Amino acid sequence: MQLKKLNNKKYLLILLVFLFIIFKFFDTPYNLYSILNWNYDERMEQKYGYCKNESWGFYKTIKNKFNLEGENIKIINDEGHVTLENLFNIKKVNSNETKYFILLNFKSKNNEGILNSKYEFIKNYKVKFRENNCYLMERK
Repeated sequence: MQLKKLNNKKYLLILLVFLFIIFKFFDTPYNLYSILNWNYDERMEQKYGYCKNESWGFYKTIKNKFNLEGENIKIINDEGHVTLENLFNIKKVNSNETKYFILLNFKSKNNEGILNSKYEFIKNYKVKFRENNCYLMERK
């Protein structure tokens, strides 16, 4: 009987250690806290950034401010992060001849202006909306 109790305690201890590792790995307490205290938009912006990383907040802002549905838009994330056009029903194309152009996380060298950047085709555009280092540009 003593051996059976010892085995049960051993299994219970292993289970508790395993659950602790899972909770720590997935950051469960913090994630539960954020779900309870922040709405969806705040959590998405916190995770994917406003004008950093994937720039989720900038996409949301331009979707709410401008009617871009059905427009072909060239999107470049200058930091190399993925673009989120599918989440916002934006039609991304690779052509330099689009009406709109979105440049995310623009990094300038020696304080160069956006029109003097490494993207030559950008000279055909004017800034329609800017927030920090993210730009929505419209063809001139």
